[in-house]
Amino acid sequence: MNVPQRYRLPIAIVASLAAVLVVLIAVLVAGGGGPIASSSPSASASASTNPTSTPEGAVRAFFTAFAQGRRTDDPSPVEPFVTSKDSSAYQSVAAFLQGQKDVGKASVITSNVLSGFATKLSGQVATVTCTQVLGGYDIDVKTGQPRESPTVLPPTNFRIELKQINGLWLVDSFEAQQ
Repeated sequence: MNVPQRYRLPIAIVASLAAVLVVLIAVLVAGGGGPIASSSPSASASASTNPTSTPEGAVRAFFTAFAQGRRTDDPSPVEPFVTSKDSSAYQSVAAFLQGQKDVGKASVITSNVLSGFATKLSGQVATVTCTQVLGGYDIDVKTGQPRESPTVLPPTNFRIELKQINGLWLVDSFEAQQ
């Protein structure tokens, strides 16, 4: 097939995007793009039934819930994993999502990989550090239509403070580290 020179670049771009989409779908179908993955095998059998039974489990559940809330700009999915709606963690999530909503966008999270966990315990307080690699794309909050192509963001290191309340580990605050 003889394609005129002026159409070769657009055809190559479309073909490349199609190939990326096929690979992304294959990864998601194979389970590699699930909500969380870990390089540390510290989760116990009890943590699988109650994610807040360990600090790492609570952090994973919090970031998974945050990712869920981003689709509708609703902070309520994080409520079971924070110390209260007055906590810095909940207020940070709510403010971020309100900012997204104010500019008419939400986000579809396609991958949320957490790794490199380190936990320091001091009585009923835990400090967890980890790295998050987030993938997805923004959508129009009203129509649900994509506003951009899927992308994977650079890794972000987080420091998360948790408190143990009634035997459950709950996120009190979190911040991205430089």
